Amino acid sequence: MDADAADQLKERLSFFNMAGDEDYYPYVRQALNKIGDASLDRFYRMIAAQPHLAEKFTSQEAMNGARRAQVAHWGHLFTGRPTPEYAVRAQHIGKVHSKIGLEPRWYIGGYANVLADIIVHLVKSSPYGRLPGMDRLAKTLVALVRAAMLDMEIAISTYFDSEQAMRNEMLSKFGEAMGRMAQGDLTVNMPPMQGQFGELSDNFNSAIRQLHEAMAAVAYSVEHIHSGSEEIRVASDDFAARTERQSASLEETAAAMAEVTGMIQQGASQTASMNQTVTIMQKEIAEGGEVVASAVEAMDQIHHSSSEIAQIIDVIEGIAFQTNLLALNAGVEAARAGDAGQGFAVVASEVRALAQRSSEAAQGIKDLISKSGAQVEKGVTLVGRAGTVLQDIVLRINGMSGTMKELAQAAETQAETLDHVNAAVGDMDRMTQQNAAMAEQSNAASRTLAVEADSLSALIKKFRVALSANRVREAAKGKTGYRAAA
Repeated sequence: MDADAADQLKERLSFFNMAGDEDYYPYVRQALNKIGDASLDRFYRMIAAQPHLAEKFTSQEAMNGARRAQVAHWGHLFTGRPTPEYAVRAQHIGKVHSKIGLEPRWYIGGYANVLADIIVHLVKSSPYGRLPGMDRLAKTLVALVRAAMLDMEIAISTYFDSEQAMRNEMLSKFGEAMGRMAQGDLTVNMPPMQGQFGELSDNFNSAIRQLHEAMAAVAYSVEHIHSGSEEIRVASDDFAARTERQSASLEETAAAMAEVTGMIQQGASQTASMNQTVTIMQKEIAEGGEVVASAVEAMDQIHHSSSEIAQIIDVIEGIAFQTNLLALNAGVEAARAGDAGQGFAVVASEVRALAQRSSEAAQGIKDLISKSGAQVEKGVTLVGRAGTVLQDIVLRINGMSGTMKELAQAAETQAETLDHVNAAVGDMDRMTQQNAAMAEQSNAASRTLAVEADSLSALIKKFRVALSANRVREAAKGKTGYRAAA
């Protein structure tokens, strides 16, 4: 037992003025030992005779158990001054009676009968029990006790009936309020009540008011959620469609970039091949330039040799001229010699003819050498011009080779760059595909949210609230002081 219960017991003992009563408990205990069983037997026979009381006990054994517990309780009660342990047992009995539905009137009536038996026994067993008038005293005391217990039972029963009526009224009103709440009416309000139910009704009104404000705020939020989810759904549909179009366009771009990359790579390969061809041509033209230079040098040597041959021919012409003069002189001398010089004249004539032919041959050779020299001179000029042209071609081929190298390097760089761009476009295509999938998931989620918002809105509409739109906003912000209307 806690300190409060102990204080209450002390207060009860003081109010009942029970100080010193324990000195007389042994006499009561003796009486109980003699007539307690018989008195309780009559009490429980009375209970058994009342069907609505007998049914409180599940069996005869249960009734016998209650009888034994009551005897034990009285035995502890009249052992000495009431203790906290006694109070705990008494409270346990009250709880058992409440549990089985045994009203206080029957318990008090039972006590009145048992007390009547004990009083009669105490009076008759006293030393004065046989004196005249003692029987009347016993009956008078019994009548007093029974009347007092009856009056106490009626007052207590009336008290409990009044309490029960108040509880029934409270339960009825609460039942009606809860019924309206069950139908979604959050404007219900409990009227002010007195006593122990006043705080309960105030707490109920406060709770329903807070629930009303909460549901109004939820309703306001649901409207926002509904409109927001609808906007999200529309935006999500548009986003999904645009993402799908972008994905298709990006996929086409990726295919086009792949094709362009292939063409650039092919062009780079062809440019590299052309660069190699130009390099080979540059080498061959350089070799041709060297051949032309050698040909110019050879033509110069031929020209120089032609000049030397012309000089030799001049010598031969001189010799032929001198031979012709000698042959002429020899013919003159042979003519002078007459017949003796006739043979020598023939030789001189042949020598002169030979010299003449040598002179003619030398002249022909000289003419041929002149023509050949002119042609050689012309060839030298043409070969020189060809060498100059070849040198110009070599210079241009060198410039072209540099340009081709730069083009090859640029084409290779462009191919690498386009390869990176193609890879980036491929990544963008994959990411766009993923974004499209995410957009589709987001679209599905927004549709689900819209459906849930519709369901929640339909659920909220089942509740009746009395807030206006402005006060709904205030309730949503937690600023309203609205009290639910009755």
